[in-house]
Amino acid sequence: MLSRTLHLQAVRLPFLLTQRQLHYSLILNAKNKNKHANDKGKKNNNSNDKDDTVDIVDVQQYLTQAKTKFDKSLTLHEVKLNECKQGISNVHLFDSLTLPNGTKFTDVATTAQKGKNMLLVSVFDPNDVKKVISCILASGLNLTPEKMSSDPNEQMLKVTLPPKTKESRLQQVKELKQIFEGFKSSNSNYSLGVIRRDYLNKLKKIQQNDDVKRCAKDLEALHKDYVNKLQEQFKHVEKNIING
Repeated sequence: MLSRTLHLQAVRLPFLLTQRQLHYSLILNAKNKNKHANDKGKKNNNSNDKDDTVDIVDVQQYLTQAKTKFDKSLTLHEVKLNECKQGISNVHLFDSLTLPNGTKFTDVATTAQKGKNMLLVSVFDPNDVKKVISCILASGLNLTPEKMSSDPNEQMLKVTLPPKTKESRLQQVKELKQIFEGFKSSNSNYSLGVIRRDYLNKLKKIQQNDDVKRCAKDLEALHKDYVNKLQEQFKHVEKNIING
C-alpha cells in the first residue's frame, strides 16, 4: 500500500510541477506585460489612464440644443413667409440691386411704403437719381419709378405697384409652399428635418440605454410639434393672401 502511494505521488509530482510552472509562467508573463504597458504608458503621458476614462454625456442637452435650433428656424420661416406675402410691395424689394457703376442700392437710397399700391424711394444725393431710376428699370421687376415733381433736384421717386390678380395670388401661394417645404425637409441647415437627423445621429453614437432611447423618442416628438407649428404659420399667411 505504501509503495503504491509513493508510486502515485511520484507520477503526480512532475505533473503538478508542470502545472505550477505553467501557472507561474503565465503570471510572470502577465506581470511583464503589465510592466511593459505601464512603462509605455508613462512614456505616452499616461495613455492607459486616458483609455480607461469614460465620457459621461448628458443626453438632455441634445434636446435643449435641438429646441433652440427649431425655434430659430421657426422665426426665420415666419420672416420669409411675410416677405413673400408682401411681394412687390416689400420695402426691401430693391435692396439687392446694384447701380450701373457697381454701387449698392442701399448705399444711395432707401425705400418706404405708401398705402398698398405705392413705394417711395428717397435718393440721398440728387446726382444719383438718374442712376437709381435706370437701376430699377433694368431690374426685371416691371416697375417704373417716377419723380414726385418736375424739380430737377427732386430726390423722391414714386413706384406705382400693379393691383393683385387671382393669378398673382396663386403664384404667391406657390412660392409660400416652396418656402414651407424648404424649412420642413430640405437639405438646408435651417431645415427641421436636417436638425432632427443631426441630433439622432449624435444619439446613435452613444452607448444605447434607456435614457438614450427615451431622448430619441422625445426628439421625434419635438420635431413633430415644430412641423405642426411650421404648418400653422404657412396656413395663416396663405389664408391672408387668398382672402386679401
